Amino acid sequence: MKSAFPGKQRGAALILFATVLILGVAWFTVGALGKAAPTPSDREIRSGNTLQDAKRALLGYAQQYAARTVGAGSAEPGQMPCPEALTSIGTASEGIAAAACSNVAPVVGRLPWRTLGVDQLRDGDGEPLWYVLSPGFRSSPINFGTPGQLSFDGAPNAAVALIIAPGRPLNTLPFPGVPSPASCAKVNQQAAARNTAPLNVANFLECGNAGTNFENVGTSQWTNDRVITVTAAEWADAIGASVGDRLQRQIAPVLADWDAIELAATGRSWGTTHGLPYLPYASAWSDPTANIYCGSQGQTEGLAPIAIGCSNNPWTGIAVVLGLVNIGCTDAGPFLRCQFMRLLALPPFSVVITATSQDVARAFRSTIDAADLTVTGGGTATLSMALNGATSDATATINATWPPALAPFTVVEVQIPHLTDAAVLGDARLSWFRTNNWHHYAYYAVGPAYVASPALPCAAPSDPGCLIVNGLPASTGIPDDKRLAMVLSGRALAGLAQPSPVLGNYFESQNASTGDRTFEALTVTGVFNDRIAACPFQHTPAGGGPIALCN
Repeated sequence: MKSAFPGKQRGAALILFATVLILGVAWFTVGALGKAAPTPSDREIRSGNTLQDAKRALLGYAQQYAARTVGAGSAEPGQMPCPEALTSIGTASEGIAAAACSNVAPVVGRLPWRTLGVDQLRDGDGEPLWYVLSPGFRSSPINFGTPGQLSFDGAPNAAVALIIAPGRPLNTLPFPGVPSPASCAKVNQQAAARNTAPLNVANFLECGNAGTNFENVGTSQWTNDRVITVTAAEWADAIGASVGDRLQRQIAPVLADWDAIELAATGRSWGTTHGLPYLPYASAWSDPTANIYCGSQGQTEGLAPIAIGCSNNPWTGIAVVLGLVNIGCTDAGPFLRCQFMRLLALPPFSVVITATSQDVARAFRSTIDAADLTVTGGGTATLSMALNGATSDATATINATWPPALAPFTVVEVQIPHLTDAAVLGDARLSWFRTNNWHHYAYYAVGPAYVASPALPCAAPSDPGCLIVNGLPASTGIPDDKRLAMVLSGRALAGLAQPSPVLGNYFESQNASTGDRTFEALTVTGVFNDRIAACPFQHTPAGGGPIALCN
């Protein structure tokens, strides 16, 4: 059926269509105007937010790479990325950190946004951000004591890194007769080749930021840079948890299980070969930058005894002979040489050599067995070993015999190899810890039941020979069955100085006391930043069963 008013319906539809069209155009115009003409305040807010986003990305990168145990950056936990190379613009390398950069001078370039895993970040004027890296954060040693060496706003050593929003390009040449500030040079950043490789820093950054005296002086006719810093404290706080995690996953297990590492590397060990397992005594606490990192007799807490050559004492020996003349035992460099002669005596021909090496149990030392002995003249030998808990000395008892057919006036000898550094000191998992001096920030404690000739047991939890670590999650195991504990200090807290001979300048709460066998794992705050590693320990990943570490 036809409508009685077809003309009116068509007119109403046209009016409705025109109204929608006018409203749409109005909204588009308002939106376009808003986008085309942001206010100076809008640009400042965007620059500020973008700088903060970049800072979070940079610290997140440092935190992630500090936790890596293999691959790029794993050898220097806390290593910072290089800036993007000035030649990378317009290439496939744009946004990627340069593979290498100076460790002794500030490095300036654009923020390597691809390397950081973020979109390209731009300031309120649409300019990509720039990034300055301090010397000292590319090569070992890198640790909590590594200072940020960038000068900022007149303060030396103020920052590990700077992130700079360059703002719109300026032209300060048209100011004849107007002297520029001392830190500024007149420039024209509006050059046609401004974004052509290699980038010229002065075409983007002004005044001190175009050199090495970096600053954030605010907007003027000379500069519109906006700069934020990454301080050494912020960097240290970002990587602390990652380094503490590596202390638990790598360093504590390697040191606690050093006897098994020795057995795998050499085929013999103190525990398996001789039934004499031990953990070395700690090096008595002192200023970590001056400590020798060799164990001190009876010291169960202090610094880790990880120096090369600790207790590198040769064997000294005496011999009791039967049927032979004792010529004597002398040091022959890599071994102790004990010589004997048969004159006219009748067999049997035998000797008992008692050889002593001092301070062995104060260090990670190798051991020997009978197969390592050299016996000339057709002789054979057996060997037994003992450790003296009161002195840490090792005693080797060698029984050597020769056949009755040994000819008169024959000189025979027994060669006893000197002990060397244990295989654990060359273990790749320990390398980053030693070469970056992280042992300057790590406390080492061994349970009294695990030193040489222990007097106290740790057969069950709470035994007096065990260490106690309170505050760890229940999923990590029992708190009072530990044979080894290590505490990573954070950076020096407010009002405290490092390096220092004062234990409390590194560790807090129960961890700053000595000799009580008890340590605490608390939530990291502004007044507590210790992190604990212990053996035995277990990790329980989400959705999986527990994984034992150094059990």
